[in-house]
Amino acid sequence: MKKLLSKIFGKSSDQLHFSYEEKKYTLGVKVLVALLTLIILMLSERAIADLKDGIPRIQYPNYYDLQENRDVQNYRNNVLRPLYQKKSDLENRNRQVRSEYDTSLLEKIADENTRLYGDQGVVREDFSNTQEQLHTVEEGIEKAEDELERLQVLAHQAEAPLRNEYRSRVRIRQLKVFLWEALFWIPFFFITLWWYSRTKRKDSRWEIISIAALIASSIISLQSFCVFLWSWIPRELLEKLWEILQTTLLTRIVGYYLMMAVIILLLGGLIVSVHRRATDPVRGGKKKIRSKQCPACSYPLEISGDFCGGCGKQLQEKCTSCGKQTYTWAAVCEHCGKKSTTNN
Repeated sequence: MKKLLSKIFGKSSDQLHFSYEEKKYTLGVKVLVALLTLIILMLSERAIADLKDGIPRIQYPNYYDLQENRDVQNYRNNVLRPLYQKKSDLENRNRQVRSEYDTSLLEKIADENTRLYGDQGVVREDFSNTQEQLHTVEEGIEKAEDELERLQVLAHQAEAPLRNEYRSRVRIRQLKVFLWEALFWIPFFFITLWWYSRTKRKDSRWEIISIAALIASSIISLQSFCVFLWSWIPRELLEKLWEILQTTLLTRIVGYYLMMAVIILLLGGLIVSVHRRATDPVRGGKKKIRSKQCPACSYPLEISGDFCGGCGKQLQEKCTSCGKQTYTWAAVCEHCGKKSTTNN
């Protein structure tokens, strides 16, 4: 369990001890840092946008040039639209004839000798003819809509190769955009991460500024990576997942939690791994030792003896094999070349 935790959260060392004092910042400083983060983020967004604009955009295919789409448009204009217009005219005529019939009926009840619209039988026959014509037109419209649907299916099938080619070209362009963006955000992210780790180890006053830069670089990196993934994930898979999420409220909530968990595990794990290596106290201690400094407080080893003159940490001890003084962190004694049992 201890080894598993050490792999996840970083190595630990019983020989290296670092003091940490919590820093407190005023509200004004926090506001300025937030403003600085926003400014860095805006400048980074502008740089990403310039890189993206430098790659030519893929022109959307003109489907109207296809013969199948022209057939659909011609059929709609020359066949279906006149039928709709004729139906509208017959409906207006039908309402007018119905009004004439009602008027002639009232004239008959009133026993009027002079009829405004003629004999009632003629009006009834006219109404009947209009109804038959309207029914015939509606049948024609139904058949025309079926034919139009068939033509639209053929047009959709003819569009498929152009649509697939367009999606492939867009994906290739997005890959190029991602690679160009990576030339910006990868160095930016690792430089800010190194800067933050360095200022944190040295307890520098620039630590809060490095945090602002690291937050901005992390957002830009995550944004670029997510856009790239979104463009390369098959749309059919996204639509299927969306249908599953829309089934019930419970599945939507569970789906959102699963997506967040995946993002946290993938991207968060990468950030934690990189940060762990950058801020590993053992790595930092070895680097200080190579610079001839105390691994705990960076005090010069040249002016220290068995104990550090800065923090009092024990630096040297007697080798159990040859009895000479050797550094406590040495894997083997530099005098006899044997492993000291006190270091085991």
